Amino acid sequence: MKRLLVVLAVLLVPAAALAQLTAYPKTSLAEDFTATWCGYCPDAYAGLEVVHSNYDYSEFLSARFYATSGDYGTTETDARMGYYGFSSYPSVVINGTERFVGVGPTTASGAPYMAAVAGAYLDPSPIQIAIDSFSIATGAISVTVTMHSPTDSLVTGDSIVFLILEDNLTAEHTRAVRDVLITGITLSGQGNTAVFNENLDLTYVGNPAQCHALVFVQRQDQEVVQATSTYPIPTYKARATVPFSPMQMGPSTGTYVGELFPIVNVGLADTFSINLVVDEAPAGWVLTYSDEAGTTYTGPTNFSLGTGEFAQWRANITPTTGGYARYHFEVDSPNLASPLVVNFRYITDNVEVLVVDDDGGESFESYFTAALRGAGRSYGVWDLASAKLTTEALQAYHLLVWNVGWSFPSLDAEDRAFLIQYLDDGNKLFITGQDVGWDLADPASDNTDLPFYHNYLHADYIIDDTNVLTLYGVAGDPVGDGLVLSISGGDGANNQDYPSEISAYDSNATGILDYNGTTYEFGAIRAVHGAAGARIVYLAFGFEAINNPTARGGLMLASWKWLLDVMFADGFETGDLSAWSSAVP
Repeated sequence: MKRLLVVLAVLLVPAAALAQLTAYPKTSLAEDFTATWCGYCPDAYAGLEVVHSNYDYSEFLSARFYATSGDYGTTETDARMGYYGFSSYPSVVINGTERFVGVGPTTASGAPYMAAVAGAYLDPSPIQIAIDSFSIATGAISVTVTMHSPTDSLVTGDSIVFLILEDNLTAEHTRAVRDVLITGITLSGQGNTAVFNENLDLTYVGNPAQCHALVFVQRQDQEVVQATSTYPIPTYKARATVPFSPMQMGPSTGTYVGELFPIVNVGLADTFSINLVVDEAPAGWVLTYSDEAGTTYTGPTNFSLGTGEFAQWRANITPTTGGYARYHFEVDSPNLASPLVVNFRYITDNVEVLVVDDDGGESFESYFTAALRGAGRSYGVWDLASAKLTTEALQAYHLLVWNVGWSFPSLDAEDRAFLIQYLDDGNKLFITGQDVGWDLADPASDNTDLPFYHNYLHADYIIDDTNVLTLYGVAGDPVGDGLVLSISGGDGANNQDYPSEISAYDSNATGILDYNGTTYEFGAIRAVHGAAGARIVYLAFGFEAINNPTARGGLMLASWKWLLDVMFADGFETGDLSAWSSAVP
């Protein structure tokens, strides 16, 4: 339903017609390394097609590099795979840096790829690429790269890459790379341009009518900073760039005034409506928004933009309690195929628990937030796909509930570096996810970090898949005692293909849940870490799969009690959690 119906008065906000853009909306690129004989690769094809169904060609592009596949591959496509160091199929890299090797149960649904593309959707790019002309008859292509950033630059070692893609080789094989041409690019100074006139090789082109050009710029650290193509794009289009983290932190009193961000018209001239929509917020919180002139709005307003023009906006948040808000700006016009949605979150710096949403685009965090609401605890949810955890988060939040789900990498190098400091500082961690052990400790993984797994999670990885879906609490253990958990069926996620066996790595850790009656031992441990007394509860399966809320609540409450030395007043056995108290050393 159009929210334009609630406009009290039509206000036309002037655009920044004379100001220069300092960044351009980014088009994400997926490079899919595959082979015609690869039995798992169709899952990657399907997943990337899901992304294409959700984004147009001005927002997302993909290219398939076929290796050892006869006429579908070339020496150049093989070389591109070697550039990234891939040795197995499928291997997908998004924007040059986010890697997905192999497939999982959600690959065909597109969930892991969607999360990566969504996370980069608002990223500002310092450059804009325009394909001025392309002839499939001769292979001649002309491209202009414009630098919008006044401070960034492209330097020696950076590259511009030209591809020819051929669609519909068969019903299954499409977007196949038929030629690759790479040359250097250097560019600096806002408004300056670099022009390229190249000739692509048509040797491997089968049907010219099915061919398109794709061009992208890649830094020497492999980051793809911008991409474009000759695929059709919408005539009318609005985009946004957010040059700051969409995960915002601040106090629970006063008014938080957000940073300005631009809405950019990348299509024909149009008049847009904009509104701030609150998705979730504690009762009593007030959210408004302002334009760059300082005018504040509580409902929709209109603004007009010519091609390449932009208008800037910010949120104003007045909280009344600790907690968090999810909200978005929604930009629309009758000419747009769908509204532009720009998502943000604001988390007060005094919430008791921070849930880290790291499940690769799934919604498993709802299992954790339901338990927190039931317990009357204040919480925030940090979307790791939108932004990495910050130093401010490390200092503010002393209990993390880290929801890995079944995503890869489970904890990447930046996540691990954060947790090393977090745990060394004496904080508390509840972490759960199937294949965390495989990802960090199995030689077949490309993300192994045994020192972290052993010395910070204090776990030893025994086996990837027990194929056992019932766990029993260790008698007398402060967390596990009395628990019986089924991780299939019920109202759980029912997603446990690889519940793992782990054990305590050292004397700082002990098992809390075991696969009693089987040859396997522990599925969860707890540990005390370091001189500062950090505490960890680590589940080698997904908490989201526990098949009823009572069991989930029992495990979570027992874990919290141990992690935080929480003492329960009257009512714990009845489920009345209103009378919690905390014993502070």
